Amino acid sequence: MTTTPQHSHGEQVLARATGSLRLHTPAGWRVSRADLLETVRRAHRPAAPVRGRHALGEFVVSCDVLTTGVRGAVDRLPRADVTTVRCVTDAEDHLDLLTVETGVRYGAHVPTTAEEVRTAVVAAVRDLLGEVDGLRVHVHVGDVFE
Repeated sequence: MTTTPQHSHGEQVLARATGSLRLHTPAGWRVSRADLLETVRRAHRPAAPVRGRHALGEFVVSCDVLTTGVRGAVDRLPRADVTTVRCVTDAEDHLDLLTVETGVRYGAHVPTTAEEVRTAVVAAVRDLLGEVDGLRVHVHVGDVFE
C-alpha cells in the first residue's frame, strides 16, 4: 500500500492561489500587476540618506525623495517608463551611482530614449542635490510597452 504525503495547509493555500491566478486573463493580469506594483512602491521601508550641496552648505535627503524626483522626471518623457531606481552612496552618504531601469515604448529608438532618460535623471538629481561630483548614471532598458 502506497501512501501519499499530506500537504501542509500553507502548500494547499499556495496551490489554490496559483490555480486562481491561472484563471486570470492577460489583460486582467496587467491591471492587477500595475495595482500590485503601486502598492509595493508605497510600502514604508527605511531609506538611505543622500547628501546634497547648495550655497549654504550640505543637507541630507532620503533616497526615497531622490527616487520620487527621478521617477517624476522620467515620467514626463513620452517614450520611457521607470520600473526601478537604485541609489548607491559612498561612506559619507554622497551619491555615487544611480541605476534607472526603464521600459521603452514599442517602436522607440532605444539608444535615443536611453539618452533622454539619462539627461532627465541628471537634471532631476541636480535639482534635488545640487552638483554631484563623479555621479555615474546607468540606464537599463528591460521592458517594452505599448
